[in-house]
Amino acid sequence: MDIQSYISSGVIEQYALGNLPKEEASILECVMKNNAEVAAAVFEAQKVLEELSLVQKVEPPVKLKSQIFAKLNFEKPLNETSTTESISTVEREIKPKKEISISRPKSNYGWSMAAASVVLMIGLGWSIYENNSKVDKIIALAKNNSELEDKLNKVQQQNEIIVNSQLIDLKGVESKPGMLASVYWDNSKNVYLSLKNLPQAPAGKQYQLWAIVDGKPVDAGVYDQNNPEKLQKMKSIENAQAFAITLENEGGSSTPTMDQMFVIGEI
Repeated sequence: MDIQSYISSGVIEQYALGNLPKEEASILECVMKNNAEVAAAVFEAQKVLEELSLVQKVEPPVKLKSQIFAKLNFEKPLNETSTTESISTVEREIKPKKEISISRPKSNYGWSMAAASVVLMIGLGWSIYENNSKVDKIIALAKNNSELEDKLNKVQQQNEIIVNSQLIDLKGVESKPGMLASVYWDNSKNVYLSLKNLPQAPAGKQYQLWAIVDGKPVDAGVYDQNNPEKLQKMKSIENAQAFAITLENEGGSSTPTMDQMFVIGEI
């Protein structure tokens, strides 16, 4: 059963108004016992109707009781005329000031049911809106937990790389004192790069890692500063005596620009 469709079908409003056939009412009561959401919707509908009845109720005049007893003469038998007059007087006293005529109950009943239905639908709509809001919050919380779990997994992966790799510190050249980067080189010859305090590359430029193999620079990949991962995997290098970083045009270069070298570190 589609619970939301069942709730919005109108069966709950009819049940709260007392207009639902006995068999359907029994089915609804059975569903209520097994489904908290339907039970809550019925309770909300009944609550709305109760509040509506309190708003529409007409308080009798304070002096009505004394006036009724004053017109009842227990010492004399009541005749038809006096009875009619007494009833007419009482009707005038309790007749509401608003245009709710006692002499036409069917019309008032229809209006009351229509008003009750409108208020009931508003109440149910608000209840469903609140439920949906709670569901949205649960979904958002679950999403945040999922994102946090992903971040923790990535941190664990990076920690494993750091623990199981050889660390090569790359320090600033003479013209770039204080600069620092780190290369992690594992047993599978995978290379990972972390920039420590190199400045942001200018627009159209990228930092490029080089491996010094047999005295010659070998391209080890470019560093993506837009990537949120600070420890980035570069190209695998089988053998190397040192690593260095230069600033090159975006996309990298086939040969290093020597006067744009920032850091270097020997193994």
